Amino acid sequence: MVYKVEGLCFSYGKKKILEDLSFEIKKGKVTTIIGPNGSGKTTLLRTMTGQVDQYSGGIHFEKKALKEYSVKELSQKIAVVSQNVDIKFPFSCMEVVSMGRTPFRNRMKNLTKEDLDIVYKCMEITETLKFANTLITDVSGGERQRIMIAKALAQTPEVLILDESFSNIDIRYTIKILNLLRSMTKESNLTVISIMHDLNLTDLYSDDVLALQDGKLVQFGDASKVMKPNVIKSLFGINTKKFSEKGLVVLPTM
Repeated sequence: MVYKVEGLCFSYGKKKILEDLSFEIKKGKVTTIIGPNGSGKTTLLRTMTGQVDQYSGGIHFEKKALKEYSVKELSQKIAVVSQNVDIKFPFSCMEVVSMGRTPFRNRMKNLTKEDLDIVYKCMEITETLKFANTLITDVSGGERQRIMIAKALAQTPEVLILDESFSNIDIRYTIKILNLLRSMTKESNLTVISIMHDLNLTDLYSDDVLALQDGKLVQFGDASKVMKPNVIKSLFGINTKKFSEKGLVVLPTM
């Protein structure tokens, strides 16, 4: 167990965003959060990464309360890739990926050979090495998102959190990266928690799915049990058909 969430509630003023959420995230699994816009998905991730701490209820990460960790401790264990990447300073793409090593080194010292080897490998496996000397301000939105995924992997995290991080990446690279992350969950026990809107990819690549609606937990568990037409209908108001136990699962019917 990586995360244990118990009775989590969060509000902006009088508006309830998250209501009484309880669930556990398993280590070495891909867990995907789905739900309509405004259901509290990003806020949930922000509480689970320590970016939002004014909540009630409990969040345990590994063996202690999330609030007991320092920022540095969390950054050595959890890497986050957000949907919007706004870098205006003209760093090279390799410099950006190298920033993923910051939690593990003294800022006054240069990168070690081990750091550089990790950066090189992460750019290689994400197929971004060709952008090494290109300015981050000169690459496309999708390329920039891939650079940020490489940066997150350079943190050598135990948990990788992706907040709609494939929104600008074309389908070819999206599938390549999802295949890469699936292999990493098996080979290095990486835990992946993501928000995705593509329900077909959610069904294909998820071990568990957490469905949110209006800040409430609709259903959580094995993807094969959650990704069903009745659940999708209740969340999004669309009719779907499932063609296989694990495959292309949602095709809106008119």
